[in-house]
Amino acid sequence: MGGAHCISAPELSLRHADGVCFAEGDIAIVDFVRKIESCSDYTNIPNMAFNLNGSCKINDTLPPFSDLDSLPCYDYSVDDHFLLDNKLLPMTKEKYKEHYVKYPFNSPTLTLITSRGCPFACTYCNNIRYINMYGHTPIRFQSINRVIDELECAIENFDFFQYVAFGDDDFLLRDQKQLLAFSEKYTKNIGLPFGICVNANTFHKEKMEILLNAGLKVIQMGIQSGSQRILDEVFDRKTKLAKTKEIISQIAPYCKSHGLKLLLDFIIDNPYETRDDIIQTYKFIINLPPKIDFNIFYLSFFPGTPIYNRALKDKIIEPFNEDTLLFSRKRVIYQRTYETALILLTNFLRNHMKLWQYTPRFTLHMLGSKTICRIVSPFSSLTFKFLTGIIRCARYFITLTRFLKSLLYQ
Repeated sequence: MGGAHCISAPELSLRHADGVCFAEGDIAIVDFVRKIESCSDYTNIPNMAFNLNGSCKINDTLPPFSDLDSLPCYDYSVDDHFLLDNKLLPMTKEKYKEHYVKYPFNSPTLTLITSRGCPFACTYCNNIRYINMYGHTPIRFQSINRVIDELECAIENFDFFQYVAFGDDDFLLRDQKQLLAFSEKYTKNIGLPFGICVNANTFHKEKMEILLNAGLKVIQMGIQSGSQRILDEVFDRKTKLAKTKEIISQIAPYCKSHGLKLLLDFIIDNPYETRDDIIQTYKFIINLPPKIDFNIFYLSFFPGTPIYNRALKDKIIEPFNEDTLLFSRKRVIYQRTYETALILLTNFLRNHMKLWQYTPRFTLHMLGSKTICRIVSPFSSLTFKFLTGIIRCARYFITLTRFLKSLLYQ
């Protein structure tokens, strides 16, 4: 096995596999296959860990792989590929299209990462495991020609892609000269609308404008909390909210003029938040310009990260408890409060734009006022259940209404 779980917790992953790759696998996997072929001992391969008769053997870590251009394109064929859907099925292009990711455009989207490394060390992020391995954060880029070659290879094999999503932690880490070269070649050779991730600390409007000319349609940016205390003391994010708000105000006009979508990420259900911290996030969200969307994520504790170690020390979580390691948690565990319910309510309204457009802003501000929060404080848990119950019923009603409409149209 390989991937984020194995990087975060190789010991936990070895409960489910004989061997895992817990770091970059470009060299390790080739070495592993060759030793399997020659019937040699493979249990000493660096970057890999093995379950040897119930004992976990974690090998040395190789230096970060640097020559990204030397790697072949991904295997975009479907020959000898299979899909596990209750049973093992031969992969076809039709199945590939059906199951391929559609985020964030809600259409078949090719996701590609053109760099490795992140300049930040947020306490909750799995990337910090690489910092622990290497002692620093090596940022490595594919050349622009290599990026275009990969895209051409993918699109040649799968002509159903309508969008491209670049999954780099911060696409704007590239200098302006590289972005100009990318914009020119992407426009000429690819031409699909695309999305990127950015960080407020490295954002430059001039760089964004270069990419707008090439088809940039989505910018995703992590905010995580509307409380500066949480950003500084809990998440260790070196970003000031004032700077973030400034960047949002720079991007917002392009949402109307260029059809750009700005998507902001927030993390909630953090046991280290106070109710005042939560309400600050709520106020940040309801004060966003009207055309801006956001994602709500629930905090997960990944082994090896500072916030995991802190929560373990404070006995908030248990070591290697698989329930706390869910990478995509869907329910509130730690902060079942009125203030959290307000964020969930706002998220529901935003996801249904007609509801959001017709919700008076003064009502949202009133719900988050100190007076209302004080009044409901003794009944915070009950109001959480009440508001989330209303949201649940509204979702069912909307789903049922859409289903009935589809029957009528048929």
